[in-house]
Amino acid sequence: VCSVSWVQEGGAHLAVGTSTGSTQLWDVDAAKQLRSMDGHSERVGSLAWNRHILSSGGRDGVVVNHDVRIARHKIATMSGHDQEVCGLAWN
Repeated sequence: VCSVSWVQEGGAHLAVGTSTGSTQLWDVDAAKQLRSMDGHSERVGSLAWNRHILSSGGRDGVVVNHDVRIARHKIATMSGHDQEVCGLAWN
């Protein structure tokens, strides 16, 4: 586990960034993993929610926007950082 972020609307969903580059979505009340989303080649060190969009930042210098409601979750990928994305925040 490299990063964690609770969903904003007060639900029981927790996003977890892993050392293998995947981003997991968990239902904490049910103690069950709901899905695992790819997008990074290295660890996911930062996560930020904006309603149903979960942004993940990785050591690979990439930011991925995931729409957690749909199967093809990757809706945007932004690369260009020379180093790890260490923090993310929506305004």
